[in-house]
Amino acid sequence: MWSFARSAVRANPASFAGSFLVVVAAAALLAANGVLMESGLRADAPMLTTVAGSFAGTAVLVVVLVVASTFAAALRRRTEQYALLRAVGATPAQVRSMVTAEVGLVFAVAAPVGAVPGLFAAHLFTPLLASGGIVPEGLDLVVTPLPVLGALALLFPTALLAARLVARSVTSVSPTAAVRGTAAEPAGLSAARRAWAVVLLVSGLLLAGTPFVLPGLLGSAAGATSAFLLISAAALAGPALVGAAARRAVDASRTSRHAATLLALLNSRGFARRLTTAIVPLALFLALGTVQTGVNGSIVDAAAAQLRTGVSADAVVTAPGSLTPEQVDAVTTTPGVEAVLATASVPAEVRTDPDDDLGGLAWEPSALTALSGDAAGLVDVGVTAGSLSDLTGPGTVAVSAESLFATGKGVGDTVDVRLGDSETSPTIVAVYDRGLGFGDYLVDAVALPEPVPAAALYVRGPADFAVAGLEVLTVDEYVDTTVSGAAAQQELGTVLLLVLIVFIAVAAANTLVMLTSARRPELALLRRVGATRRQLTAMVGVESAFVAGTALVLGTLAVLPALVGVAYGMLGTAVPAFDWSVYGALAAAVVLIATAATLVPTRLTTR
Repeated sequence: MWSFARSAVRANPASFAGSFLVVVAAAALLAANGVLMESGLRADAPMLTTVAGSFAGTAVLVVVLVVASTFAAALRRRTEQYALLRAVGATPAQVRSMVTAEVGLVFAVAAPVGAVPGLFAAHLFTPLLASGGIVPEGLDLVVTPLPVLGALALLFPTALLAARLVARSVTSVSPTAAVRGTAAEPAGLSAARRAWAVVLLVSGLLLAGTPFVLPGLLGSAAGATSAFLLISAAALAGPALVGAAARRAVDASRTSRHAATLLALLNSRGFARRLTTAIVPLALFLALGTVQTGVNGSIVDAAAAQLRTGVSADAVVTAPGSLTPEQVDAVTTTPGVEAVLATASVPAEVRTDPDDDLGGLAWEPSALTALSGDAAGLVDVGVTAGSLSDLTGPGTVAVSAESLFATGKGVGDTVDVRLGDSETSPTIVAVYDRGLGFGDYLVDAVALPEPVPAAALYVRGPADFAVAGLEVLTVDEYVDTTVSGAAAQQELGTVLLLVLIVFIAVAAANTLVMLTSARRPELALLRRVGATRRQLTAMVGVESAFVAGTALVLGTLAVLPALVGVAYGMLGTAVPAFDWSVYGALAAAVVLIATAATLVPTRLTTR
């Protein structure tokens, strides 16, 4: 069977080269992320573990969809060969074994080629991790074979399942029916495929509604993932959706005088399954970039709104880096100053799971906002239980409602906090809503093991500060500065998102090139019956426009419920949280990829 697989690779270089490229990229991506996660666990760096785990959740969903779509596209063109093998006596088991051998051969070569460089490519993220405060300077990442094994354990079953589903159209029927079935794509969807598409559609819509029931960051984060469920539903129902769109386009173009346009749309209608494998990655490309930037923008906007509403000071005093004790004293003693509240942020870890066997995983990286002074009349954090006036001494803490969600804790309970080598269990004296703007944990500055310099002073009173090195801001100016800094801290997330988007773009372009190259016999036949090169190019151009347009529609519809939910959960509005500049750039990229990846191979094929 392995000799057949090697012969198949030599006879079909285009399709296997495309699959090879995607497996290399996917293995590198997962291996690099695995290095980051393993390093976080071994070095007891919970922030690194959290970042890597968060990225892994999205990356796994993306990789599974892309790898499955690529192998389905690569092997769909082989169904005619499998059908002929059935006709000359091959059993269904032998065909399945051949498919398994071909997929295994691709992985045996491609996975190490991608995973091994991916292990070392993870070190490229070290400067970003250090600058973002996620890891200490000089942290050495751990390189072991485990990320490679993890990547293989995920990718190989995914590709094998996709390949066997494609081969099922040949192995599940008689040899004569298999040969007949290769002349045209089967109409309709199987009952199981329809059922799963409906389940994913309903689940996605329900998940998108989570922020309406659970406003805030948690509900919005859950709602944002609905886009992936809806894209998965579109992938399963793709042939029916693409076929329906093509039928309507054909009906609308019946009166067209351009034969190339009508032929292109008829091709799209007749080969909806083939086009689905090209449309889904493009729709995923648009959806991922749109939903992630929309969520990030909403978080920043919500934090700004909470700060703007919660800070009622007459002025906010800051200094480059931090304020010295002398500067704080100078501001406090300035004539006209009625009250001053000093704030500082201190990195900490909070226990989220009572199970000690989890080690570092039981602790979540966070930050304590230390307050020094009287908060009354200067800040309003939206207290819903307890009182900030009880926030006195080292044994007390105020906690945001989102941090307590599903913990069953409230005022009077304790929370375990770790500051460096010291661990304390302060009592919760207040619960508040505005955690995005003010942080999830508020403590009295005297609760800290050692004094920390103030980052900002909230000042009430008409005073004229003449202290050198100070910057006096209005509340709006302070909020704008704080939000700009928060956006800059998302640099690592932006880079990781860009890596995923590039991966999807390469996979989508690769699939389109692979599908177009496989049409060489079809295009040659059209040339022999009189079609000109210009007509063939026009036909493929219309098909690429149909692919791009359908991908834009599916991608937009997939993210729309998520962004409506995110906007409501974070900002209290039902206007979708689109970042229109990013959406426009991604939409233009979809059109460019669809056009270039089809027209260039067509021009080369028809020379």
